[in-house]
Amino acid sequence: MISLRAALLAASVACAAAFAAVTVRADSPLANQSAAADQESSALLQKILQQIVGGRTVSPLEDNALATWEGVRKRAQEMTPGTARALKNFVSLSEGRAATERQAGREMVAFDLQAFADMAQELLQHRVMDTAPPASQTAAVQATPPATAAPLTNNVPVPLIEPAAARVKDPIADTVIALAVPKPSAPPPAPPVLDQTSALLTSRGDAMLAIKDISAARKLYEQAADLGSAAAAKGLARTYDPRYLQKLGIIGMRPNITMAASWYDRAAALGDHESAQRLQELDAMVGTTLPVTNTR
Repeated sequence: MISLRAALLAASVACAAAFAAVTVRADSPLANQSAAADQESSALLQKILQQIVGGRTVSPLEDNALATWEGVRKRAQEMTPGTARALKNFVSLSEGRAATERQAGREMVAFDLQAFADMAQELLQHRVMDTAPPASQTAAVQATPPATAAPLTNNVPVPLIEPAAARVKDPIADTVIALAVPKPSAPPPAPPVLDQTSALLTSRGDAMLAIKDISAARKLYEQAADLGSAAAAKGLARTYDPRYLQKLGIIGMRPNITMAASWYDRAAALGDHESAQRLQELDAMVGTTLPVTNTR
């Protein structure tokens, strides 16, 4: 029969072994890498706040909030709990600081803070969507009756009603229609990071245009258009359009129909139908054929 002292000794050895195993797991390279990534994300988000408040949202080229945000985006592709917490704190801090800046009359800083808070919130929403189970799995789990002792009649799942089968069409008729009316292929969707960056640049361009700072608006619009934003290309075209400049009441800024047509053509190629229509109007205005190469 094992003595009490021997049993206590064995229990102590087991506890020490378990503690050592936990310590090894906590100090493993993978855990250290995860902690380092979370700290880097927090540092980058703090840097973004400082850059925005310091007026460095989109410039200078090597030290601006948009460039720093790219690092946050890369680290958030594999969202860890620590990075998620850092993003949530960033959203709270940015929105609070935006309210303070707005009260102080610094509307552009407040706008940028809120814009980055919205982008961080979007990253968190993508994480929720990525971690949520597929709808098919959820339906299967819900349809499976729980293994309990309750009466069978109380555990019968709601029957799933299958949709009616689609009518089989004549393949020959479909082929004729497809040949007669070809459908253009949809452009591939832009990566989320480009969508966020171009949307921010376009919004800031709109803000600059509203206060009639044409030079700043053009720079912002051009950066966003280079990322594939049709709205930015149209906004840039309008800064050269005589009708739009007159509508804004800008004095001393000479229009440039050729530049307007070029950017309207770019916007039309990116899918903006209003730009394609305005391009035709400019064509009729000058009485010559302006290049319309991408409106199909």
